[in-house]
Amino acid sequence: MFKEELKIKYNNSVDEKLIRYEILAAEANTVRNKDKSLIKKLLKNFYNRRLDVGIGFQIAYGSILSGDYFDLIKLPDGNYLFIFADISGHGLPAYTTLIRLRSAITLAIKEIKKIFNQIDSINTDYLIKDISTRFTDIMDETNSTDFACVNFAFITNREDRFIFRFYNRSMLYPIVIRKHANNTMDVYNLNNKFAGWCPQTGHLLGSDVRKLLGDSYLYTPECEFTLYEGDSILFFSDGIVEATHRNDKFLEFGQQRIEEHMLENIQLPPQLSINLLFESVYAFMGSHEKQRDDMTAVLVNLPRVTD
Repeated sequence: MFKEELKIKYNNSVDEKLIRYEILAAEANTVRNKDKSLIKKLLKNFYNRRLDVGIGFQIAYGSILSGDYFDLIKLPDGNYLFIFADISGHGLPAYTTLIRLRSAITLAIKEIKKIFNQIDSINTDYLIKDISTRFTDIMDETNSTDFACVNFAFITNREDRFIFRFYNRSMLYPIVIRKHANNTMDVYNLNNKFAGWCPQTGHLLGSDVRKLLGDSYLYTPECEFTLYEGDSILFFSDGIVEATHRNDKFLEFGQQRIEEHMLENIQLPPQLSINLLFESVYAFMGSHEKQRDDMTAVLVNLPRVTD
């Protein structure tokens, strides 16, 4: 009788945990899809222009929660901040850290709005330091050893060009495809150094990293790159780059295959291009079961005035 009671209690406990986990997963998926819809809505009226965007995200096999994160925030000065992040690990721990990062960003944006109302300008260095400090303080309070890689991109529109000012904390830079009037194309992988561009990357965001670095922890180098109408820009997480071949665990999908995919599918709508990119990655891996990390990609086409 006693064993039967224990068995019933155990089964009820397991069922209760499964229900809570399923609710959490449903809430996380709802939030992610809501983010996707909001970003697409913002991009449809981006500086009073309609931008085409493709968004894809796939959770690591065996997980129901993701640590990848992206957001587009309209700042009080009328410009934009695009955030693309990858949290260490995956599953519930990564998602918990993601929530902490989002909380830090929300609080810092509220503070910068108050400051803007007083001085009518935004100090981007201050904003990034504020987000970094708030996030790390939260990680300290919870004794978390996890960390975040984040690329903050402040976007300003000047007639036919868009100025991207990156504050990168150990995140991958995007890849840009530039289409010319004569139908030729150039590829700019911003992870590589080339004429007029030298990528700089700050340290990971995390409590242990701050303890090691001290005062230098908050320093985030700034890099500026100009995009023009007609350009395409792809943000992507390392889950795509580091996907391994179905027959060779040491062969990764890599950035070159991403560049080749963008060139081959440049005429397609962004969402279709993203869908095909994910299909290519899964074909490379051989099956969804081999996906060890979250994969996220955001592709934006900047339209020409005549479009």
